Amino acid sequence: MFRKIVKMCVYALVFLVPLFWLPFSLEAFDFNKVYLLFFLTSLGIIAWIGEMIFEEKRLKFKRMPLDLFVLGFALVTILSTVFSVDKISSLLGSYGRFWPSLLGILSLCGFYFLLSNYISFSESKKEEGKLINGIKLLKVFLISSSIVVAVAYLSIFGLFAKLGRVFAGFPLAMKFQGFNTIAGSLEGLAMFIAFIIVFVVVLVAFRGKIPGMFISAKGKLGYYIFLFASLFLLIIIDFKVAWLSIALSLLVFLVISFWKRIFKKEVHRLDLPIVFLIIALIFIFTNPLKGLMNQIGVLEDLPYELLPSQHLSWTVGAQGVKDNLIIGSGPSTFDYLFNKFKPQTFLENPGTLWRLRLDRAGSHIAETLGTAGILGTLFYLVLLGVFFLLFYFFLANLKTKDKDNNEKEMVSGIKLIAIPLLAGVLCLFLAQIFYYQNTTLAFSFWLVLGLGILSLNPESKKKEFSFSDFPEIGLVLSICFWVILIGFVFIYFGLGKYYLADTYYRDYLEKPTINTEKLEQAARLASQRSTYHIVLARDYLSRFNEEMAKEAPEPQVVANMAALALQEAKRAAEMSPNRIAAQETLSVVYRDIQGVAQGALEWSLKSFEDAVRLEPKNPALLTEFGKLVASSNDIERAKQLFQEAINMKGDYLDAHLQLALLTEAEDKPEEAQAILENAVLLNPQSVEAHFQLGRVYYNNDENERAKVEFTAALSIFPNHSNSLYSLALIEERLGNQDEADQLFEKVLELNPGNADVIEKLKGYTAPVVSEPEE
Repeated sequence: MFRKIVKMCVYALVFLVPLFWLPFSLEAFDFNKVYLLFFLTSLGIIAWIGEMIFEEKRLKFKRMPLDLFVLGFALVTILSTVFSVDKISSLLGSYGRFWPSLLGILSLCGFYFLLSNYISFSESKKEEGKLINGIKLLKVFLISSSIVVAVAYLSIFGLFAKLGRVFAGFPLAMKFQGFNTIAGSLEGLAMFIAFIIVFVVVLVAFRGKIPGMFISAKGKLGYYIFLFASLFLLIIIDFKVAWLSIALSLLVFLVISFWKRIFKKEVHRLDLPIVFLIIALIFIFTNPLKGLMNQIGVLEDLPYELLPSQHLSWTVGAQGVKDNLIIGSGPSTFDYLFNKFKPQTFLENPGTLWRLRLDRAGSHIAETLGTAGILGTLFYLVLLGVFFLLFYFFLANLKTKDKDNNEKEMVSGIKLIAIPLLAGVLCLFLAQIFYYQNTTLAFSFWLVLGLGILSLNPESKKKEFSFSDFPEIGLVLSICFWVILIGFVFIYFGLGKYYLADTYYRDYLEKPTINTEKLEQAARLASQRSTYHIVLARDYLSRFNEEMAKEAPEPQVVANMAALALQEAKRAAEMSPNRIAAQETLSVVYRDIQGVAQGALEWSLKSFEDAVRLEPKNPALLTEFGKLVASSNDIERAKQLFQEAINMKGDYLDAHLQLALLTEAEDKPEEAQAILENAVLLNPQSVEAHFQLGRVYYNNDENERAKVEFTAALSIFPNHSNSLYSLALIEERLGNQDEADQLFEKVLELNPGNADVIEKLKGYTAPVVSEPEE
């Protein structure tokens, strides 16, 4: 029974991980895949332990060359999580991404050991029925992958979107054109497809030579259809990193083939790899089908994700490892490293891109360097190094010589599956250099890594310890089994609460104005997730501000909302003190409740200092801090903060405006004017910059110059009330009352009931000039 459970878990994982997603959680893919991976892997391990204790009465496991390195990597990940800057994110994954995490990495390590003990590539009949056949497992994986490709086609060509318009309860995620079961992006799908293409192309080259593969004509046709369907899908997505991974992997395979003369008498078997290599090289440099694709309207606006550059990723990763050399900042804490160490060049991004807080690198290896440190990265790379070294020895012995120094035939049979597996591992490793990792890519990597090692060691040595003659030991081990089982049940229960909390959070986001109770439930169920407390604090603060905006605020409501907002913000900051969003939320809450909470200003200043420490290169954060400092009457420090923000990002408008206002308040109109003139020069499309400069000109009686600026503001935004009103004042000052009245009337249309404008328009009468006294 136990063995059947293990087999079921392994087959289910291989088939389901590429396909699995659920519409109930906010993030439909990695969040659900990690839960599935942990549940089935842990169930398989429990069954493995149960089989040894209750059925076989002996402890046994296969010794594989990578075992110690896998255990070492797992141990370093545990240590990195224990000392992480954000422990809950390292344990369960940062919110919204969920991979990598300690939960996921330990699950994959456990999956590796299930593979090494329950998979066989041996052609011996003795093993048949006892262990899972590796070839059959690979076929299951390829069937799952073919469904992935089919689903992607249905999504890209709009079938799911059409169904979504017909059926009201159709899952929202499936309505998006880029929907696929691998990840939330087409780029993630492209990397998976690249791996599949490489694996199948190399596999096809060995058709007829690997027992169990390409047995029938229908089977051969199916592989070719799947292969070219995958190729066309990759052409549609056209992700250069995927093409690069294919090109390098196939190039290595071809070099090996010519080096060892694998297909000496059947060199035509290399035709397909060469063709795919050429196609990949072409698409790396140009897309010859781009014009044709653009003519297919449905493919014009495919969604693509914004990825950090390799330079940015490695810069942040290198700074991270300097900050914590040995074990890094912890799994899934790249957002912490990015906020703290993003380079000055990132602020040069156009528009609002520089405001982004990235939670993933453009390279998994670069991210590992920063989050796992030297030790974690070393174990990971040594693990791969040993794997490739073993394959080198395998390839070196592909052809041997007999006692007469004559070359024998190439090794044939089941061991040849090792070469496609090697190509798959290489492709996925290259993907990790140039792309981040998601759950499916990580699972695929560990799957082919484990199967690759097993294919080289079909008759691996087993370590056994029998306790059939020692019932006392059996009793102790059975107690350990039940303790482990109960422990996992508690873990399942805890994770179930976190899952339910996320469904409540999703319900809240769908209708935030009426579902605050759902968010409160999420915060209670997953009390260690700072995200829920952050959002709940902002929700309470929004209610507080709404009540304060009323003519007659209800004191009890004001007090309750202020207290609740502060309580949730404090919880978030206590749970995740190194998370910028938590510190920023706490500082904003303190800032906004100053009027009803004694000492709030001082605490807000402290929280802003903590936030700036976590994200030192954020001119917007510095400017908000400066505003708060100015409200505490520390004008010089506020000006320093505004100037620092300007030095950081020269065209950041708000810092220029705030500095100009403070300078003007110090009765230095010329300096304020110079600051605003520079702001307009840097932000010629800013309505506010033109308006503020015009206001300064107006106050300095430079009417014509003021008029130019107000007119410029109105050319950008014709209904800007302040510019219209100010322009009316200038016309009034210049004696053009009719023009002024027309402008006042337009302001009144935009702002009905404005008392100042009504007063201006009330029966304008020309001033009476008194006659001189005699």
